[in-house]
Amino acid sequence: MKKILFYILLLVGVVSCSEDFLQTSPSASISDDKVFKTIEGAKAVIDGVTRDWREYHDYHDQFGVKAIDLVSDLMGEDIVVGSLHWFRYDYTIDNREATYRRPGYVWSLFYRGIRNLNEVIKHVNEATNATELEKGHVKAQALTMRAYSYFRLIQHFQQTYVGHKSDPGLPLYTEPMNEGKPRSTVQEVYDLIVQDLDEAITLFEAANISRRDISEVDLSVAHGIRARVALVMNDWPAAALHAQAARTGYSLNTPAQYMSGFDNATEMVWMWGLPVNEEQSTIYASFFSHLDMTIGGYAGLGYSPKYLCQALYQQMQAGDIRRDDLLRPTFTGGVPVYINYKFAAAGDKEFSADYVMMRPEEMLLIEAEARARMGGADEATAQSLLQDLWDVRITTPPTVTETGQALIDRILLERRIELWGEGFAFYDLMRLKKGLNRTFHRYAAIPGNTIPAEDPVFIYKIPQSEIDNNPFIEEADQNP
Repeated sequence: MKKILFYILLLVGVVSCSEDFLQTSPSASISDDKVFKTIEGAKAVIDGVTRDWREYHDYHDQFGVKAIDLVSDLMGEDIVVGSLHWFRYDYTIDNREATYRRPGYVWSLFYRGIRNLNEVIKHVNEATNATELEKGHVKAQALTMRAYSYFRLIQHFQQTYVGHKSDPGLPLYTEPMNEGKPRSTVQEVYDLIVQDLDEAITLFEAANISRRDISEVDLSVAHGIRARVALVMNDWPAAALHAQAARTGYSLNTPAQYMSGFDNATEMVWMWGLPVNEEQSTIYASFFSHLDMTIGGYAGLGYSPKYLCQALYQQMQAGDIRRDDLLRPTFTGGVPVYINYKFAAAGDKEFSADYVMMRPEEMLLIEAEARARMGGADEATAQSLLQDLWDVRITTPPTVTETGQALIDRILLERRIELWGEGFAFYDLMRLKKGLNRTFHRYAAIPGNTIPAEDPVFIYKIPQSEIDNNPFIEEADQNP
């Protein structure tokens, strides 16, 4: 009887980040004929991956995908760290070596999920208590999550898609297996991501089944991830189309909702989120511990406070609630910075704050950027979309009049303001090939306060454990 390696609910949350996902022994092994005999078994595997994505793993800077989201923001320009503590090497762009914990953690987290999702994709049709549409719905979830995993990985282990299509990317696994594979090209990685998402969208549409919880990916989330991917690929028509489809049926968050603390999925308009309760709370090893200044975590207690950069503040408009109502000026090392109360869980969810994964505002901004870049008749649509956002963020909103490159620049600025702290800063710098400017940071910790675009320092090296254990990846295949 064949045994499969997968993990019920807890998965392998305590596995060291230095271990390769192919070498990991399961905490519990169950034969595939028992697990996938029912649709509930397949759903349990997916729930396990979702839980792994929000769990604490070994160190206080490892708490699932939101830890990696925080890494993205700390590797950008708009968060100033008041004191170096956890995440210090991410902030100083010095966390890429093959033996370091960060590359190993990102690699193991997502490849661990990919392994389990591949089990679902392969075996879900064996369920005897579900219709074909129900099985298709579960497969669509697994495909969406696998695409999301590869998308997150490729953005850290190689330069952006445009100009690097033939560069080495990632080993691609589409079935459960214990043997390593060589690195596929960046183009091949994106081809699989697009293929998975397009198939998932088709299956979601055919099934037309409501999700059980906001933590489940659904049709809107699949469209949303597809829009993110198209944006990186500079496929503007696809980005606009999928972003528009993703937020269909969702309203923008009102000013009151936006200022409610970003800690409670039931109080805001989220498309995808990871709810956390008191039993699941990881306390100090959590996103809110490291970013929220209102609770007694690493940020709030002063071990490593996170501020909004003065350079971004100076570009915000008067009357903007994100400036006038959520920011408090302060100084660190003589440099003016701003305490940001966007993430504020005190008095509500505290350390059991929920994690936001996708909002309709992000989709609006993707569509607006894509249409602005398409130009022509689409430019007016881009202006209208930006106006819709200003109408709920600025007390007396001005009229959007920018055109051409000025409109694109304004939309990109709005991304930095609206999505601050949600994990997009580094990924935007990479896809836009902007480089890094830390002129206004206290701890710049980079030569001359700047790093040029596409510098190798931005991308992680393949973990040494993968090179040691995968016969198809050698030192010669390592990132520069």
